[in-house]
Amino acid sequence: MMHRLKGSSAAVLGAQLTPATHSFGWSRAKVRLTSLLLASLIVPTTVGYVLSSPMARWFFLAVLLCLAALLHRLTRRCDSTTVVLSIDQRGILDRRLMSRPIAWQEIACVCLADVHRSQVVDLVLRSPDVTLCGVPWRVRIGGPCQRGFGVPAVTISMLLLDGSVGDALRAIAMHRPDLLHKTNRRLLQSVALDAQARGKMP
Repeated sequence: MMHRLKGSSAAVLGAQLTPATHSFGWSRAKVRLTSLLLASLIVPTTVGYVLSSPMARWFFLAVLLCLAALLHRLTRRCDSTTVVLSIDQRGILDRRLMSRPIAWQEIACVCLADVHRSQVVDLVLRSPDVTLCGVPWRVRIGGPCQRGFGVPAVTISMLLLDGSVGDALRAIAMHRPDLLHKTNRRLLQSVALDAQARGKMP
């Protein structure tokens, strides 16, 4: 009996994860909190600018400009209806990184992630130079990093999105559980089986 459950765990997991497309947009709560944290740095930075020497003031001025730029970018992300990340049968589309989905066959594996603490999902690509061809340099640099240093070529951040790393991994598992790290795969399978068992309880 136990052997049959283990063999069907991927099917059970897939059955628990519907609909076929998972979409993640900006989280107003997360954007608001991040904006407040950045805004709280303005006063001490301004005080530092006033009290510092003429040479040091350039540093504080640069910090103030960076804070203003970040706050401006955050205000543009207050629309929670905007779809930022989509995971479906085609693959993974993160509109912050590229304009087309990364197809499942282009992904070698999804790295181990702590579903309780991590804020990112890392992808190792089969041919990073091919997949990342034509994307902005800040994304394309992941190719040389994977080849030279063995780090994942693509990092998908869930920090400001209306979902967690666990949500993203569950969406991936619905289509390609074999790409997940075995620890994450076992964890999600256990959760899916527990949910199924609870659903059958009177």
